[in-house]
Amino acid sequence: MATKTPHEWSSEALTTKATRYAELMLEQPRDDWQFGFWSALCLEMILRGAVAHVSPALLADAKDWNNVLFALGKKGHAGKLSPKSIDATEVISRLESLVADFNRELANFCALHLQRRNGELHSGALPFDGLNTSAWLPQFYAACSVLLAAQDMSLDNVFGPDEAKTASTLIEAIKDEAAKAVKGTINAHKTIWDEKSAEEREKLAKQSETTASRALGHRANCPSCGSVALLHGSSAGTESSTYKDGLIVTRQPMLPSSFECSACGLKIIGYSKLSACGLGGTFTSTSYTDPIDYFEDDFRDRYSGMEEDNNEP
Repeated sequence: MATKTPHEWSSEALTTKATRYAELMLEQPRDDWQFGFWSALCLEMILRGAVAHVSPALLADAKDWNNVLFALGKKGHAGKLSPKSIDATEVISRLESLVADFNRELANFCALHLQRRNGELHSGALPFDGLNTSAWLPQFYAACSVLLAAQDMSLDNVFGPDEAKTASTLIEAIKDEAAKAVKGTINAHKTIWDEKSAEEREKLAKQSETTASRALGHRANCPSCGSVALLHGSSAGTESSTYKDGLIVTRQPMLPSSFECSACGLKIIGYSKLSACGLGGTFTSTSYTDPIDYFEDDFRDRYSGMEEDNNEP
């Protein structure tokens, strides 16, 4: 029996496409512009899917009633070939009325993130280049969580269980008011730092940059003194491997868990606190391995215990 293809404006079809974009998003390093770009395309499909879950007809541009007919799965006598849906701004506006938990803060974020996408596609601007995930990823997942819940789904359905777990941590960090007290700690260290002589500050900053090796953690600027310091983290998502320039390149998404600056002595522990002071951006841990070393264990396991055969012709 043939399977019926879902209507292209249906919640099912739109969410399926969102999942495709989410997969492309998660294939990218967290600090790559494409990570943000694909997230914006994914977000629009989730937004439209939430409207379509109420009725696909709500996506139809009402200026031409043939668009409404198309949304209902019918065709008028005019045989309109290019049905038009409402633009993303109107989608966001309607969702504020349709979904109770989709508040103005989430709506404003979605509008901003889709503006970045428009800038990427329709101008010479590079809005996703250098955009730290701490500035948008928690709000992105918060919006997606609310919109998917309105469709009787969860983050797992689109982003998979591993990423959904990371997303939950990011969302909770937004709600942690106590974490905002870390700004007082930062200001206290900044006061002490400013009291040091220019020569001492320069010496400590150079030492900190030297000791902040990429092999030991993710380099980031200290919010107190501006020196190069280190972030440490834990795995946050699925590891991926690719072959490039004769090496196996392994990338592991990481969620920050602690920060330490050897210049001014600032230490911050816990994702919520790191997020509150702008250090919550996920990052990618990258390693490079020679293929011989990479597959050595697999080769050893496969052929261990086998006797050498010298009788082949």
